Amino acid sequence: MTAITFPDALKNGDKIAICAFSSGVESIFHPRLERVLSGLTRRGYQVVEGKCLRQQSSPAKQRADELMAFLLDDSIAAIMPPWGGELAMEVLPYLDFNAIKKARPKWLVGFSDISTLACTLTAKCGWTTLHCTNLMQLHPSEEDTHCLQVFKTLELAAGGEFTQTPAQFYQSDAINYAQTPDALFSLTQPSQWRCLNVKDNREVELSGRLFGGCLDTLGLLLASPFLALDEFKKQYASHGLVLYLENAELHPSALARFLIALKLNNVFSDINGLIIGRSGVISAPEQTIDYYQALTLALGECLFPVIIDADIGHIAPNLCLVNGARVRMLAKLENTVVCKAQITTYFG
Repeated sequence: MTAITFPDALKNGDKIAICAFSSGVESIFHPRLERVLSGLTRRGYQVVEGKCLRQQSSPAKQRADELMAFLLDDSIAAIMPPWGGELAMEVLPYLDFNAIKKARPKWLVGFSDISTLACTLTAKCGWTTLHCTNLMQLHPSEEDTHCLQVFKTLELAAGGEFTQTPAQFYQSDAINYAQTPDALFSLTQPSQWRCLNVKDNREVELSGRLFGGCLDTLGLLLASPFLALDEFKKQYASHGLVLYLENAELHPSALARFLIALKLNNVFSDINGLIIGRSGVISAPEQTIDYYQALTLALGECLFPVIIDADIGHIAPNLCLVNGARVRMLAKLENTVVCKAQITTYFG
């Protein structure tokens, strides 16, 4: 059994690399970028910008070389991409994971296409990574507790722990940071987690090593050598996994196909529970099923608990989920409704 490696807690003066290994930031969004970078500086961190950052796209090899340089630089404490993108998987073949394993572990922070690399680092190198609010959402004036938890998590020492509860409200409308560079979250829609496959009044517990991210990309990689989830389970998760996934753009039929394919590839074997994030794609033209029917079709007969509509992914806010860390979730159910829940994450 191999120990998971937690990067050092961030402290005043540490360097954070801002690296666009998926999508960069075109000029219309630079005012917003300046706001969030100034927020990091005000928190006492040194900001190191990658050359791919301030342009919308760069060749895969250039993005990979820049990322490798940051991963191997022992003066860097964390890597924060501005946001996700489309094709982070392009950089994977260019990365030397044997060399990365020998470097100082560093936090990789964010969600969406960032999870493509975050999960790979956790699976192949045994580093914990942080699935959470993206940098471009971390305005220095933002007061959402889930956003503030990002920095509390990065600054947590080995052996520590933290507990989170579901958000009461979520953000229904997308924010245009080009038009409103100082925009903050407006969480107005009531949030309600549910359990897909448990219908009585009871308490459900999920515990194990946490692992997951964006289904749109991980659904194509979870059975690949880059993630090698079976090997990760053997090395790091002898007591099982708690898997989490969220849907960015998959229409309901595609979502069902991705989940069924994962089941056929035994990705759901020996997991202790599954948490599915809230989706922005509930229905689509000419689709015979909607999002919830797709989930029921693919996951309704699972023997482990399946929690849905959680605060994960492209509909803000985002829980801080540490890939590779031990978690324990307690959820009290009234029929399918999660009326009370808490997730405790342990750094050890």
